[in-house]
Amino acid sequence: MKYLAVSTNTKDVSAFAVEEYQRAMELRADGILTDAWLKSDFSGAVLVLECADKDELTAILNTLPIVIHDASTFAITEIIDLDSARPGIA
Repeated sequence: MKYLAVSTNTKDVSAFAVEEYQRAMELRADGILTDAWLKSDFSGAVLVLECADKDELTAILNTLPIVIHDASTFAITEIIDLDSARPGIA
């Protein structure tokens, strides 16, 4: 399943930036993190992750330094690609 995870920083995350980037690269190398963007005001990030289910997603997000240090929250939405939602042709 694919999930959209939008984070909102609840405090300054600059102390965790290097660790956060390293963890993101590990998740990308493992094929879990498929896309990632930072909000232009650096108030959070937008991530697309592939996980078996929401429990696995939560466990993975809990390995991020910004979560470990209680510096960010996430809004989670399961997403599907457009081809999966394409209406039938009448």
